[in-house]
This record gives sequence, structure tokens and C-alpha cells, in this order.
Amino acid sequence: MKTQLTARGNVATAPRRVVTDSGMVIVEFRLAATERVLNRQTQEWEDGNTSWYTVTAFRRLAENIFRSFSLGDPVTVTGRVAIKQWVSKDEAKRGTTAEIVADTAGHDLMMGFTDFTRYTKAHQRMEETHGDGPLVEQEWEEPEPMTA
Repeated sequence: MKTQLTARGNVATAPRRVVTDSGMVIVEFRLAATERVLNRQTQEWEDGNTSWYTVTAFRRLAENIFRSFSLGDPVTVTGRVAIKQWVSKDEAKRGTTAEIVADTAGHDLMMGFTDFTRYTKAHQRMEETHGDGPLVEQEWEEPEPMTA
């Protein structure tokens, strides 16, 4: 059984884009989701705990995230969640990372507004004929998890 998760938060690291040897686009960024809690004494909202997620997206969603999201943007992400154990290359650090493999993502419109451009076959043809292809060409390598 797959576990679906929807998380609202802020883009905590600039989206990193790579293209595999087969041409698949992959984007990864960190998402900081901070709870808002009501302080009953002051009757004001305050920041609570922050949960950190590594968000990974593939193909067209990855490309659209890379072109749309910037550091600090308020976003909503839905996808499969996986909890991964990791060890650094020098084995000095160990940890656990919550990863969301995104099915969908977008700006959190409770926090502002955005302009939307629908991706069409015409966009794809224009990119193919005008050479607006991958902005970064590098081989995909499993990144070392970031700590919160």
C-alpha cells in the first residue's frame, strides 16, 4: 500500500535539476512545513514544529517545478511518501529523511497569486525546434540527504 501525503510549506532549497543519460528530467528540493499553533494565552498564532521533506519530481512535473518554484515560495505538494535511512559517504553521519515523490505541486494560493501558462504540445514543439532544451545536463547521482 502506498502512503499519500499532502504538505504545505516553503521551498527551503533552490530546486536542483538533472537530466539522466536517457533524457529523463529529475528535480529535487527541500520543503519546510511549519505548523501554526494558537497561543491560548495571547490569542495569537505562532510557529510550531517544522517538518522537513525532500521532494523529488520526474519528467514534465520536474521541468515545470524547476521553471516555476523559487527559494522561499509557499507551495503545496502531494505525492507518495517514503522514509529513508541514510549514511554519509564517510559514515560519520546517519539520519532519516522523509521523501515525497511528487504527483502534483503548485504555489499555495492562500499566500498569494500566480500567473499560469498551460503546457501544450505547441510548447513542446517550440522547445524542440528552438533548442530551449535542458538547462543543465548532468548525469543523475543519488544526492546525499540534507539534515534539518
